[in-house]
Amino acid sequence: MRPSVLTPGLPHSMRKHRKTILLVLPALLIYAYFCYGLNFTQDDAYISYRYVANFLDGHGLVYNIGERIEGFTNFGWVIYMILWGALGLGYIAVSKITGFLFGAGIIVLTLLVAQLIFHGRDSIFGWVAVCLVGINQSLAYWSPAGLETAAFSFFAFFSLFLFMKRNWLLVFTLTVAVLLRPEGALVAFILVVIEAIETRRVPLFAGGCALAALLVLLPMLGFKFLYYGSILPNPFYAKTALTADRLIDGLEYTGRFLGHYGFYGIGLVVPFLFYRKISPGFRAVLLFSVIYMVYIVGVGGDVLKVHRFFLPLIGVNAVLLSGSAWLAFGKLRKNPRMAAIVLSAVLLLVGTFALPRKFVLEYNMLERAFTHKMGYLADRMAATDPTNFSVALSTIGIFGYRLPGHHIIDMLGLTDSTVARHPEPHAVGMTSTWKERKYNSGYILSLQPDYIMFSTGMKPSAPAEKSLLLYRSFLECYRGIGWVLDEEEATLKSAVLGLAFKKFRPFETAQRPTYPLAFVEYFKSGIESYRSGNQRRAIELFDRAIEVSPRPAYIYLPYHKAISYAVAKQHDRSVALLDSVIAVDSLLFMAHARLYKYALAEGNNDKAAIHRDWLARLVPWYLPRVEAQAEAMMRGRAAEAP
Repeated sequence: MRPSVLTPGLPHSMRKHRKTILLVLPALLIYAYFCYGLNFTQDDAYISYRYVANFLDGHGLVYNIGERIEGFTNFGWVIYMILWGALGLGYIAVSKITGFLFGAGIIVLTLLVAQLIFHGRDSIFGWVAVCLVGINQSLAYWSPAGLETAAFSFFAFFSLFLFMKRNWLLVFTLTVAVLLRPEGALVAFILVVIEAIETRRVPLFAGGCALAALLVLLPMLGFKFLYYGSILPNPFYAKTALTADRLIDGLEYTGRFLGHYGFYGIGLVVPFLFYRKISPGFRAVLLFSVIYMVYIVGVGGDVLKVHRFFLPLIGVNAVLLSGSAWLAFGKLRKNPRMAAIVLSAVLLLVGTFALPRKFVLEYNMLERAFTHKMGYLADRMAATDPTNFSVALSTIGIFGYRLPGHHIIDMLGLTDSTVARHPEPHAVGMTSTWKERKYNSGYILSLQPDYIMFSTGMKPSAPAEKSLLLYRSFLECYRGIGWVLDEEEATLKSAVLGLAFKKFRPFETAQRPTYPLAFVEYFKSGIESYRSGNQRRAIELFDRAIEVSPRPAYIYLPYHKAISYAVAKQHDRSVALLDSVIAVDSLLFMAHARLYKYALAEGNNDKAAIHRDWLARLVPWYLPRVEAQAEAMMRGRAAEAP
């Protein structure tokens, strides 16, 4: 009779595997639950998807047809998706499923690494580490997001595990890590440094594996040099800048991670206090974490939130936190020891869930809304403009993917080598929360894109957006155009417009900034005050912007001032100012829309007809909504009449 799985008759290896599965399964289930709740596709993933789509359509490995620029940092991931796409499978779905599976693999790897450190009665600390990874919401956030993040993190962590085991499969994992992201070379460097520190000799094992991986990667490097003219991806040039601001950004980024998942560094401090007493494997995990963290600080962290750059350290961090509890309580007697273990495990698990919860959910909601908005705007732009138009914007992800064949200009330089390698000098005094600070607005305008889009509608936010307002050609030749977002959910009283600037007038290609930065800052602050409901402050700021501007002042300054008057119920002032705006420039469709409704309310049908004609000419798709709003307004007034 075959032994029952519940009896000790099972072979030792089978019992060991069963125990491993039981240890990992709860963490995997929690991880899968979080992935389901947070599932979305990151906007940046669509940059890679556009490369894949262009290649599969026969245009080559390019973002814009005819431009050989490596605007992605995940060469192997792109090739991986191309292979699946060539088989006729949906590469977007494949990327999300693959990311989910590699995220699960990180949970398994955490147990394997923990088992090298914790033995016998101390194996419970390994289980705590596994649960810390399973409940980590940043892992669940990024794994199914379509990027290479989870796959790279898995192979970086796997490389550390194989290094600890002195397994020559390390050559393979380092090779794949570099294929997935350039930081794979950093992983190899860290392992070489760790071996040199630990052995105090020439690091033959790690060094030999790194050299072998380099030899395997030579064909890829040769291809990139011949095809793109560089072995480093273009985003490296767009994002790299050794400045004090970057260091501060990196410290803030790292501090937020330690506050959410590292209990403010306790997982680093405690092992360092016991550094000479811990095992070589434990020291390797600690050194790997510290050196990788120094790199993250040095590069200024990541422009994307929710700790993406720290994903390779999620398992490492969990082992260090659990190991800190082990170092603190491992030598206690049985009963106090168990009580301390349970208490520390509960605190670690509750903190890992609760501390980042609001942060993760907030950005998950914002990213979903953003990709929905940008995808919708791309679709509406294509539906209302049948030409082969070009667009310049600072968030090119899903927007560019939805417009195949159109020339998409990245104002941040990720897919544009001129912006990345030849940026304009940063305007003195320009402030921004954006980490992407390189721009070349003169070059962007020399391309004369048909549309220019800001990330937050009319308000300039990124340095690349603010700098455009220093150029007279942008201020005079581009005017707003818009589409109602979420047509099904919009009401007659409330409808959010997605805006872009359209080139209505030709201009000379030679460009230089002539407007002062103070005008831009006042303009931006005025829009922010308007949106927050402080109309008095908004009007003051728009007036200040007009005062510091050369003449003619930007036409949207008096326009926004008029809108603030309207919101403040000063309708006579609003109408008078809007009339003066239209007299100077008749291309402001939003001014026509408001004046059309004002004219109907006053019974001035001739004036209303003029504004209606302009709306039909500028935004015919928006006219029915304006008419419906006006009709509803008139019915409301009729009902209120005695």
